[in-house]
Amino acid sequence: MSEVVRAATLTEATLRDALRHALSRRTRSVVAAGEASGLSSATLTCLFERDGDTFVWLMKRPDTMRRHSGQVSFPGGKRDSTDATLLFTALREAEEELGVREHHADVLGVLDDVVTFTGFVITPYVAWLRGPFEPVPNPDEVARVFAAPLRTFASRARGVFPKVGWEVEGELVWGATAAVLRNLVTVIAELPPPP
Repeated sequence: MSEVVRAATLTEATLRDALRHALSRRTRSVVAAGEASGLSSATLTCLFERDGDTFVWLMKRPDTMRRHSGQVSFPGGKRDSTDATLLFTALREAEEELGVREHHADVLGVLDDVVTFTGFVITPYVAWLRGPFEPVPNPDEVARVFAAPLRTFASRARGVFPKVGWEVEGELVWGATAAVLRNLVTVIAELPPPP
């Protein structure tokens, strides 16, 4: 997927606008709540530019969590009954877990729904973070935060099922997080070349 590497190194504005356009025009795969256990959730894939390259923020869940303990993920979680939309869920969780305030997140669109092994239906939103941002992790929900170059996920995933993914910063990125990243790099690989 050399197109992903090329696209991931486009200027911030060019990639951000092209990705927003592509996400708005594609037909995404939606999983109805009845097709899984009905546990609706949402995540926020937070992209940003550093030194001319595109990065994504990832976090590791603490080993003490009831579900998905020790796994690498995006900020996100289960939709609360008071959440008006799944986008609200993604933004609320990103603020609670990493300190991403709504004014930081330029939401570009949404990727295909993903069903986890634990029965959650994840609706993954993609955002470009505005301006300088440093994560402020919530220690109850986040053991570690790290940034990964987006180009990493253009390479072939490795491992033994179900733990097939990429090793980044000493952590294995697999499962639903890997599925979201595969979907994102596929969308980016299909972006038209810049003029």
